[in-house]
Amino acid sequence: MWDIICLGELFIDLMPHAKVEGKWLYSPSPGGAPGNVAVGLARLGHKALMLSRVGDDAFGRLIVNALQTYGVDVFGIAFSREEKTALSVVTLGEDGDRAFMFYHDHPADLHIDPKTVTHREIVQAKILHIGVLPLSAPQSGAAQRKAMDIADASRLPISCDVNFRPDLWSDRNAMLAAGRFIISRSAIVKVSEEELLALGGTGTLDERVAALWHDKLELFSVSLGAQGAVLYSREGKHTCAAFVVNAIDTTGAGDAYTAAVLSGYLKDGLEQSLEELVKSACAAGALATTKKGAMESLPNSTDIKQLLNQQKPTVSFLPRI
Repeated sequence: MWDIICLGELFIDLMPHAKVEGKWLYSPSPGGAPGNVAVGLARLGHKALMLSRVGDDAFGRLIVNALQTYGVDVFGIAFSREEKTALSVVTLGEDGDRAFMFYHDHPADLHIDPKTVTHREIVQAKILHIGVLPLSAPQSGAAQRKAMDIADASRLPISCDVNFRPDLWSDRNAMLAAGRFIISRSAIVKVSEEELLALGGTGTLDERVAALWHDKLELFSVSLGAQGAVLYSREGKHTCAAFVVNAIDTTGAGDAYTAAVLSGYLKDGLEQSLEELVKSACAAGALATTKKGAMESLPNSTDIKQLLNQQKPTVSFLPRI
């Protein structure tokens, strides 16, 4: 019934919108990495279901309405009267790179009820996509582990983006352990270069990826920001140079990349050209930086094709890592 189920946090990002008399005006923007990926896939023509929990408040309703507007199925989102919708304040550097200040006290997304995660829904999808943040709390962690166990039992591929947010963890080592755990259970992985280095190991990026590799893995992406990305497969690695765009906000760029990788996987599996896949994913990530906000900036297929026709980034291949 669905191409993908995304499980995890939903946030309101307070985004700097415009400057008036030297002062930033902020506006609420729906976000949260798993939700962004769900929207990214919906924008690329796929059916996505979101499993999460938000506060029964104005921000929670804003997020759910936005997801519906973008075509995401939201019946898996619970409203809570006990917890609030999570909030982050985004600041932007001159190069568009973002930083977050989180207001995450007793948030709804860390109280996803395991009872709402059922075999009936999970097995109707082709991929389960997760992040690491639900594992920072007992209840949402139990919900996520249950979803992963159902996916494994049903031979459903798991996709993960570790998306580390150290400010939201009381124990950095627990965060890193959670990252290694979800990678060990996933067929499709995305990390940033910084996250890969934090995960441990020594040596080059290739050696660090090799240390995390396991038999179930099919694709492992390392995003390099303005330098592009590397896509590892069982055969080797494809390195794609970055597209040249006018970046104003990097929020959601990694989620756009992830959505494009998953879209290609859903359409063609691993029978496709991985060179074309990494180019499309890098194009999606680049396009997301040209607009403010997370969900608002996610491109559709036409946007990606247009950029691919305009620019031909270099893609190099090296055999098995």
